[in-house]
Amino acid sequence: MTHHATPSPCPAAGHRAGSDVTSPSSSGTKYPAAPHGETITAALALHWDLDNAEVTPLMGGMNSATWHVKRHGDEWVAKAVPDGPPAEQFRYGLDLASRVEETGIPCGAPVASSEGRRTVATDGHELALLRWVPGRELNGNDEDDMVLMGVTLARAHQALGTHPVTEDQAWSRFDLLAGIEDTTVLHARPWIRPAMETVVRRLRQLRPETLTWGPVHGAPAPEHFRLDPDTGLCGLIDWGASSPWARMYDLATVVMDAGGPDTARPLIQAYLAQGALSPDEVGQALIPLLDFRYAINTLYYAGRILRDDLTGVADRAGNEEQLEQARRWLVR
Repeated sequence: MTHHATPSPCPAAGHRAGSDVTSPSSSGTKYPAAPHGETITAALALHWDLDNAEVTPLMGGMNSATWHVKRHGDEWVAKAVPDGPPAEQFRYGLDLASRVEETGIPCGAPVASSEGRRTVATDGHELALLRWVPGRELNGNDEDDMVLMGVTLARAHQALGTHPVTEDQAWSRFDLLAGIEDTTVLHARPWIRPAMETVVRRLRQLRPETLTWGPVHGAPAPEHFRLDPDTGLCGLIDWGASSPWARMYDLATVVMDAGGPDTARPLIQAYLAQGALSPDEVGQALIPLLDFRYAINTLYYAGRILRDDLTGVADRAGNEEQLEQARRWLVR
């Protein structure tokens, strides 16, 4: 997932690469190195008829690589994701982005290849060419921008619809302890295991199967919203962390990145005004879901610290700072 609680480097303004932190297990799976720029240039010419395109690398996310593509004044983003589970999730997100974009929200949806495909196989990766979404990133500290985030996220949720889940299906997404592949992460700091157990207990009490479920963005951080000053349209890009979830997962994520429930009140009210969720559901579930989001970050960054994984951060302090931010929320 990409948000302030997850490091995400800053590519060019039209589109941002995603870190796609989506699982509390966050194992250190090794994927093939990203394709070289020459490989991407050749693939764009072969599959999208973009001969002689100018291809410039962008700062990639944790599990992806991106390039700015320019030709005859037109712009796109090329994104490559490793084969396997990351590519499966990538394709799912591309489908959602296309569906939401059809309702008028710019999403950086994929451009079909000359063969009519959304992605093509390229050097151990799935490659997509994404529409360029112009505009500036929204500011999670600005009240007007928070309102735009709330409205845009709610409209995206409404465009994607809902579906019921069983108790077992819901809990399979929320059981933090069952999802951990390497249990040493629970002992990286003395406070981690007790905090995880507390979060699990609160989630059990919430009964997550009673929440509103459907396809969600997965990482609606402020930097993934784009406001075009020329058209006034607000877009939502980078759908690489998408999956079926409770809508509250998305709302909790953006509230977390906007400074917490008190600071993000304008965002919450704007979201509620669209009718995507009821005030009762948000009031009941927001704090437990914020707990869950910080718990995911705890396991993720603790794992990165244990592996000395510096992908996407400037130095070791970046991982430590994010783990400390999670601790401050959870140990209260």
